[in-house]
Amino acid sequence: GSAGDAGKANYVTEIKQQSSYAGSFASSFASSGNGGGSGADKPGAGNPQTSPGMVQTQSSLELASICSSQKWFATLPLLTTYCADYVECSEGEVAREMSCPTGLAFDSTIKGCNWISQVECPPYVPPKTNSDFSLGDLGFGEDDDFDGLVVEPDEEEEPVYTVPHGKGDGKGGGGNGSYSNNNSGGVSNIATFSEEDSICDGAPDGTTPLLTTECRDYVNCVGGKVDEKLSCPEGLAFSAAFSGCQWASSVICPTAAPTTPVPTTMGPTGKGPPPPTRRPTPMPTKRPVYTKAPTTEAPVAAPVDLWEWIKSRRRRLNQEIFQSKTKDGVSYRSYWFQYQDFYRALEIVSDEDASITGKRKHVFYTGTERGAEQRDYEYGLVNIAAFLSQAMTESIQHDACDEFNVEQNTDSDNGKAHYALSNSCGQFGLNYQEFGCARPDEADMACPVDRTMVLQATTSQIYPNAPPPLECRPRSTGESFTGFWDVGMGSEQNYYPYENSFGRTDVEGCCWWGRGALHTRGICNLGKINYYLGKKASDDGRVSRYPDTDFCSFPEAICAAPESREMRWITSFFEWTERVQSYNDPKTGWNYMRKLKEFVDGGLVDFDFLGAVSGIVTKDCHDAPCDGATMGIDGGRGTGAVSDAEGRLKNFQQVLIVLDVGGENAMIRALIKYFTDRTDIMNSQVLRSQTPQGQMYPSYRYQLADFLSALTHMAEKGVGGKKFYTGDIDIPEGVRYGVVNAVMFLSQAYKESVQYDACDENNWELVNDRFPLSNACGQLGMSYQDFKCRADEKFMECPVKPEMEQYGLTSAGWFQAPAPFKCGPKERFPITGFWDYEEGRENNEDAYANALGRVDVEGCCWWGRGVIQTRGTCNYGKLNYHLGKRAALEGRDALYGEIDFCEFPQGICSSDETYGGELQWMVGFFEWADRIQTYDVDGWNYLEKLKEFTDGGYTDFSFVDAVSGVLNIGCHNPPCKGFGSVPVQPHNKRDRNDTFQRILNAMQVSRIFRPPKAPTPLPTPEPSLEPTQSLPTTELPTFFDVPTERPTKTMAPTAELDRPPPEVVVEVEQEVKKSKARFDKLLLKSEYPDGERPSYLYTWQGFQRALKKMTSGTGPGEQNFFYIGAGISPNSLQYGLVNIAAFMAHAVTQAIYYDSCDENSWEQVSFRYPISNSCGQKGRSYQDEKCDGRHEGMECEVDPTMEVYGVTRARWLGAPPPLYCADRSTGYWDHITGFEENEPPFANSAGRNDVRGCCWWGRGALQIKGVCSYGLLNHYLGKKAADEGRPSLYPDIDFCKNPGAICSDRRAEELRWVTALFHWVITVQQSQAYLSKLREFVDNNRYAEEEASFIGQMNRVLGGTAEEISRRTEMFFTALKVFGLTEEPEEPVLTFCGRDKTDAESTCTPCETDMDCRGLLLCHSNVTACNVTEFVDSNAQGSGSVPLATDVDGSDIVDLTGPTPAANALPDSGVVDEGPMVSQSAAVSITTTNYCGKSWSDAASRCSFACPSGNDRQCPPEQKCFGDIETCSDEYSQSIQSSGPTSNYCGLNWNHAARCSVLCSSGTDAECPNGQKCFGDVVC
Repeated sequence: GSAGDAGKANYVTEIKQQSSYAGSFASSFASSGNGGGSGADKPGAGNPQTSPGMVQTQSSLELASICSSQKWFATLPLLTTYCADYVECSEGEVAREMSCPTGLAFDSTIKGCNWISQVECPPYVPPKTNSDFSLGDLGFGEDDDFDGLVVEPDEEEEPVYTVPHGKGDGKGGGGNGSYSNNNSGGVSNIATFSEEDSICDGAPDGTTPLLTTECRDYVNCVGGKVDEKLSCPEGLAFSAAFSGCQWASSVICPTAAPTTPVPTTMGPTGKGPPPPTRRPTPMPTKRPVYTKAPTTEAPVAAPVDLWEWIKSRRRRLNQEIFQSKTKDGVSYRSYWFQYQDFYRALEIVSDEDASITGKRKHVFYTGTERGAEQRDYEYGLVNIAAFLSQAMTESIQHDACDEFNVEQNTDSDNGKAHYALSNSCGQFGLNYQEFGCARPDEADMACPVDRTMVLQATTSQIYPNAPPPLECRPRSTGESFTGFWDVGMGSEQNYYPYENSFGRTDVEGCCWWGRGALHTRGICNLGKINYYLGKKASDDGRVSRYPDTDFCSFPEAICAAPESREMRWITSFFEWTERVQSYNDPKTGWNYMRKLKEFVDGGLVDFDFLGAVSGIVTKDCHDAPCDGATMGIDGGRGTGAVSDAEGRLKNFQQVLIVLDVGGENAMIRALIKYFTDRTDIMNSQVLRSQTPQGQMYPSYRYQLADFLSALTHMAEKGVGGKKFYTGDIDIPEGVRYGVVNAVMFLSQAYKESVQYDACDENNWELVNDRFPLSNACGQLGMSYQDFKCRADEKFMECPVKPEMEQYGLTSAGWFQAPAPFKCGPKERFPITGFWDYEEGRENNEDAYANALGRVDVEGCCWWGRGVIQTRGTCNYGKLNYHLGKRAALEGRDALYGEIDFCEFPQGICSSDETYGGELQWMVGFFEWADRIQTYDVDGWNYLEKLKEFTDGGYTDFSFVDAVSGVLNIGCHNPPCKGFGSVPVQPHNKRDRNDTFQRILNAMQVSRIFRPPKAPTPLPTPEPSLEPTQSLPTTELPTFFDVPTERPTKTMAPTAELDRPPPEVVVEVEQEVKKSKARFDKLLLKSEYPDGERPSYLYTWQGFQRALKKMTSGTGPGEQNFFYIGAGISPNSLQYGLVNIAAFMAHAVTQAIYYDSCDENSWEQVSFRYPISNSCGQKGRSYQDEKCDGRHEGMECEVDPTMEVYGVTRARWLGAPPPLYCADRSTGYWDHITGFEENEPPFANSAGRNDVRGCCWWGRGALQIKGVCSYGLLNHYLGKKAADEGRPSLYPDIDFCKNPGAICSDRRAEELRWVTALFHWVITVQQSQAYLSKLREFVDNNRYAEEEASFIGQMNRVLGGTAEEISRRTEMFFTALKVFGLTEEPEEPVLTFCGRDKTDAESTCTPCETDMDCRGLLLCHSNVTACNVTEFVDSNAQGSGSVPLATDVDGSDIVDLTGPTPAANALPDSGVVDEGPMVSQSAAVSITTTNYCGKSWSDAASRCSFACPSGNDRQCPPEQKCFGDIETCSDEYSQSIQSSGPTSNYCGLNWNHAARCSVLCSSGTDAECPNGQKCFGDVVC
């Protein structure tokens, strides 16, 4: 029986088991109402206030009714179990009951299990209360041994507004106990009393708060009725005194009184904590002073009347959908399929109160059921569109009720093509009379094959000599076979048997060809029509639409019966509900109704949905050809591809347009989804800023979330009547125009601001090789304060106030670049000069004019700000009028009502704390919609040109130059005057064009929105499954064995490898917290091209959170906790800290040193970087590294079509881009030109020249690689663990489908660490030999002596280059110092001023803080090159300490500070560097008479600081370099240590090359990274 029947039976059984009936039941029920608490207080879990039997009874009661109001597929939580369990509903019945893993509950907002703390589970309310309840409602009869149910309300229950059973408004699901999907409130499953039904009765017109929502909502009364309902933003409430939203703390909301008895609830009545938001909702820093809340949402539009919607489009339906074509392609109004017949049939089959079969399953879904919302109507329209698209292809376009004879078969004897008469039996390899019913319980529904039946089709093709109608007839002695139709002769030819494509040469029993709108075929489909709609249904006593029609005896009735006009539609609608609308594949989880809703919710752009639907209609599966289908099974129904798949898709798109499905909202959803789906690309390739040295980094100021938020607002609501253009709703894939519009916006934004991570306009224009300070007034020959509005908009313009004073926030980042712009009155700044970039300061000694002659900054406060650098008094005035304070004062909606953009234009850039980065995007979008999208000058119209560019194949890039001109200088045909007085070109025009092309390609626009070309043969075969080299089959290292001569040690107790005791966790946490400063200083440091910096990606906070997750709480599963000691041994704490130290040493070596999350592409093949390094480096193939041993079979499945893009890459100039995988062949990265070259394909060291399935490169702190490692992550930490009911740290992350989450997920800061800690557990810690060695190391106190046997063996296991082994060893002992396990010797403070560390090494100007340094110089630590060396007098008169210094450019000096290399041999490690080990000493002497001092005499008397280059920068602050000082010693020397002979090395200059990092043995620059040269005579 059904789940409902089972629930009913269980209910009776449980009630009979109670010791007393009504009394005990009521008592238990009432007491359970006070059992609220956390979601963890589940039945049977020891809750003293809940009767287990009672809760089970309530659960059964809920199970019996939960799906009763769900007509289609739905997933709903069971409220009686506090959402710990949930059910899947199908056709009003419970199809499946499931439970969430421990610690999770079903979240209706995400349709899946979530943390209990993030879930709001409403209380369960029984279907009826007190006397309204009867067992008859559950289906019990009078003979059932059960008394009535009495429920008394709990006096302490909080008021809950309800209406009596059966008296709801239909919107809340009534009082039947069914769950409502509209789950925004706390008790959404009961019929909520609509306060607004009576609140306006007799009330004057105006706004009134709703007390039931604590004044968070309010209504507008007009004429005694509710005109609209509105809500205040979060944190505000409606104040009747101010008639607007105010801070909730300042609003007194009267208490509402309940209007009905309080129902008893089972479970908690309070809301759980809300789910975390991305960031706090931006709110004003002061209390709002305007009566209209600036962020009040507009009321949601009422759902449309679907029937009126369809009728209003009748003309277009007739003109574009119900059209047939002749053989010559001439269109005409269909005779057999007309609008009025379709409309009447649709009304019949969609009546939910009168199903044509009596079963809900056969109600055609239109989204018009009671309580439907706007989106439901869209679902219904898409269902109609999908149906019509198939009907157009099958029948309407041919004007054919019967299937035509259309398949031509080639005669093997003469090669001619003819139409087989046996095509009646089936066409295109099918045999209709074998289309049986697959389900055993439906086998008897199929029509029997009557071989004596004689039928002829009613319709056939109409053109000269066309094949005749299909027919069936028995064979006879005079006709034992059938031949073919000869079109040339216009007659049958029966001289010899002629086979159809299935091999039939007769038409006996072949009466089951397609008929009706969908051309229903086969004995099963026609048999079901007879069973449910025809004579069979009537004979069995069931509802029958056509009781006198036996569709098995006379299937041609569909086209020939008197009721045919209705029947040809009704039967097709029935087939749709039976086969398509109810389709659910349990193997793959593909469900039609779910996919339909996903298609609508995703913006109606994922047309794979229609491809799947076409497969269901034609092949009976959603991924044709169907799995396992053959010609010998089911008449070959599932074989082959979908016929005319492209035509079906075009028809679908056409119907969507005619029905205006989704409209503008669909375009918006599609556009937002397009960019959301490409989050990795946006973050890694678009929203990236650049340092002056060329390194890329994630933009701090411009974030994707802010971009999407501003885009959504500008597209949905707009500002000042202007909206962002999202596309054309009247053409298929019209969203492509919106995508290109957004890409154009992003490319301009990138060049204006994102590239520089700047909000304020940079001072970039040189006038006679200097930067005038008056560039604030305008650059490129423009005067921003003279940007006036046209006459009809002049009232919006900002006035120019001479007294205004503003200061910019951001400026260019290059060394000693001009400071941010400023403006102010002449009284404050009488004249302005220029920026001296050599001194790094303003020079106002003399006036210095900009290009327009300005020598002041009075009234010059209108420079560019925001993402596209909004400039000028007109644009700022419009902002204020539509978005700012003026809008608020004048009663218009104001997003930023606190900011007066005319008084404080700098508010755009200086309001991060108040409004976040969204404001900078918003002003850009507004200007784009107001100025660019509306541009129409001299026949050049932006939107028209946008469409021409898109439809022309994205090739005419002159369009980009024109847009750059419109945005930057105000005209489309540069050079032109535009906003200025002289003709100019747009700033960085070429770069803007290149950037647009780069982003367009990165966002895959041309590939997504153009028909894909036929795939070309791969230049090389797919890589073999086994690599060509002998590679390990798993990333799990082979651990060292305990030496045989040592006594055998027993395994550690399981407890030591299991969850650590809480007190141990606390103790370790305290040690980690105490070490924070040393941890940051000594371990979390990365090497950048310009020197050492604190790591950007790896933070102490992230590590601390990760360690907490891996040692406590849900954890990674038993036996997988990170080892921090077990509290058993006195050295337990030290065990844990040494394990952390070993882990950190390896993490620094693998990732922290490079400050990289994704693996860098570092391996060269023939001096090039293969793109296919994604597949593996050093000869490895990550996708072939399978799991073995106890983890065998846990690896991820390789999907060759998966696309994943890395986030990070190496940071040197010209470095290869982030790794990526996709279904494509690849070439190499040209680090000289900075471009990817894919022609011809280029192989990596393992022979791969593609990146198909190559998504398993290293990520995170330990660079986890390979399908096995990611499979283990998913099995223990990810979605797979949650799906299988095990604890999961990240139940929403499928590491096999989204391995990039480690680096790109919003939780990446901790994911980088958590996954690494887990990997350490699996690959290192779970070796008993490792733990034994670790304890021995600690117990013998060997770390205090820096005894290296432990780390030496670790190095042999973990491997690596000599440099990596050296670094790992060094960092291990450094980590021991961090945790205080060894004493850290005091280091001399070596802090000196400079632009960067290299510059500080050159200048050697001592400092303690940044304030001690001149200009924009910073104080850098650990500048070892400036250490004090021994001074030797040439006259042997004495010695002194002389800090050695070098000139800033290194052009006329000898470097005395070459680095001392780390030891190449590790103690006891057995690993020796193969490089030269020759050690040599050299004494370098320099003669000089240049010394530092405050004056010549001071320098001559001190003789303390030599400055041999003669440059002041070699002297301490306040001192200069003086020459010809003969009284001081003229020679000094230093002994330097060298590890090798003089050689050639790459570098930015000779000093940089002396680091000896990149060898250039041939002496040519071509061997060096981009931007570096080869220097000779480098002593290393």
